[in-house]
Amino acid sequence: MTDATDTSNMDGWITDTEISPRFPYYTRANADEVGPEPFSPLGWSLGWQKGCVPGVAKGFIAFGVLTAEEFALDPPEVFGNWGGYFYNQLSLPRMMGARMPGASPDAIDQAYFGDHPGVPDYIEHPEDENPEASAKLAETMGWAMSTSSFPEQEESSKESMRIVRERPDLSTLSNSELLARARETAGPNLDAAWTIYCQSALGSSLGPGAVQAICAAIGRGPDAVKLMTAVGGIESADAPGAMWALSRTVKNSSALTAEFDAGVDGVLERIAGSDDSDAAAFGEQWAELIATHGHRGPNEWDLRPHSWTTRPSMPLGMIERMRHQDDDHAPAAAQARGAAERERLTAEVLAMVEGDAEAHGGLQAGIGSAAVFYKAREQGKNACIRLIHEAKLALMEIGRRLVADGQLDDPQQIFMLVDDEVDGFLADPASMIDTIRDRDAKFAHLHTVEPPYIVGTGDGVPPISSWGPRGGRKAENASVGDVLQGAMGSPGTVTGTARVILDPSDAGDFGPGDIMIAPTTDPSWVPLFLAAEGVVVNVGAVASHAAIMCRELGLPCAVSVHDATDRIPDGATIEIDGSTGTVTIIAMP
Repeated sequence: MTDATDTSNMDGWITDTEISPRFPYYTRANADEVGPEPFSPLGWSLGWQKGCVPGVAKGFIAFGVLTAEEFALDPPEVFGNWGGYFYNQLSLPRMMGARMPGASPDAIDQAYFGDHPGVPDYIEHPEDENPEASAKLAETMGWAMSTSSFPEQEESSKESMRIVRERPDLSTLSNSELLARARETAGPNLDAAWTIYCQSALGSSLGPGAVQAICAAIGRGPDAVKLMTAVGGIESADAPGAMWALSRTVKNSSALTAEFDAGVDGVLERIAGSDDSDAAAFGEQWAELIATHGHRGPNEWDLRPHSWTTRPSMPLGMIERMRHQDDDHAPAAAQARGAAERERLTAEVLAMVEGDAEAHGGLQAGIGSAAVFYKAREQGKNACIRLIHEAKLALMEIGRRLVADGQLDDPQQIFMLVDDEVDGFLADPASMIDTIRDRDAKFAHLHTVEPPYIVGTGDGVPPISSWGPRGGRKAENASVGDVLQGAMGSPGTVTGTARVILDPSDAGDFGPGDIMIAPTTDPSWVPLFLAAEGVVVNVGAVASHAAIMCRELGLPCAVSVHDATDRIPDGATIEIDGSTGTVTIIAMP
């Protein structure tokens, strides 16, 4: 490199992983639900390599997918990272398909890719089939389809919340104490949380699969999602519920309405300085929202991005949108309506298979399992992200101090280090500041390039300098009358104005009457759902985040609508049918 901004010869990145010889293929398919943006060097080397990766490996072993002897953690074989971008394993799920009773590698490929071109053919490995592993998987599947709870996940969730509630005053800790806290929460604590969460995530696919198969067999395929709607107890739906309550507090108060009318900037300070009783009520609700859900934010699996705690303008902006919604959009009311319809339909569909003991029992078990593991999966996700957030807060405190001392230009530059470098940097900050600035510039460049869709041993990883511009491949716009086919996500039909949103913190004038078109969603997007009439996402499946949340909130949702954010023009009038996954273009803007 000739200078900090020269990326013309950028072959690799500091956190690039090795390609596993045993599990040699990786994919960006569905990776955006975890890492839509590049991971920072510290976020990957600490949070993922020390916490997430070993925890996921242990979760796969506990579930029965494979044995400890089949995994390597150094280099990690669970996930990949090139150019900062997160990659899902492709070879490992294929092996799970070979071992899981009733599944196959081809079925796994179909679930991941559909008819996407360029997917490498499955090449059977002599160790892919394993009778002992298949027996263990069958046992685990039997448990997942019959259990009424997952106590280990509930305990893991409580433990992460305990760590949050017992957070010390970070301003009183030394830098070494802050670093130790970050390494504990994003290392061993996160490892333990991911071990349980991985099992919840694996279990969450079994019940829905059974429900979809049985409904399709009896000619009621579109009803499958309705049988898994509004199951209740989904933790990721708690944050929008709390924000909705705050939006009602604002809407029903002339004093608070005036403060929000004056603009979100400075609104917390103005409310705190008010002696109005509504302001005091808002302050109490706000404090509880941040204490419980302050870990939310875009790209929240990485240590570097801001959260609702570190950048409160994000949730305040969402409350600003919600306050304009009518009261009939209340999430509790939508959940009640969805639950009533689910109960009615469940009785109807079960009656259809009453004479077939196997189908009746399978359908009952599938519905029950979906409810248990949808809850568990969202619990586990929140538990993990809370721990990542605790590490984030500790490291940002170090970053702020170094900015105050003139050692860094921005607190987030601390995340340009890898974990093994932090101690040396804190001992002698001047020794690495040029390296940090250089990485910071190159990290910004990584956000502008499109990573390869598949990485594997055949072609290796092309140099970053050869990657094209991100978003450079644009699908052709749809025309009036076109029907875009996706997959069922959440039942219902709705017509509205398409609003293409690529970043939940930059939603523009999105509001009532609008249908959100997004690449994918994670929990930080959910409050926007309450300002939407429906949701369409580029990727996902019936058990993906957008689908689960929309079913809880009573919103129609179509998932896996390929290139929806490119093909659907912003401002177009569209109709979505969440039970069939179709999006129809009614009129152009």
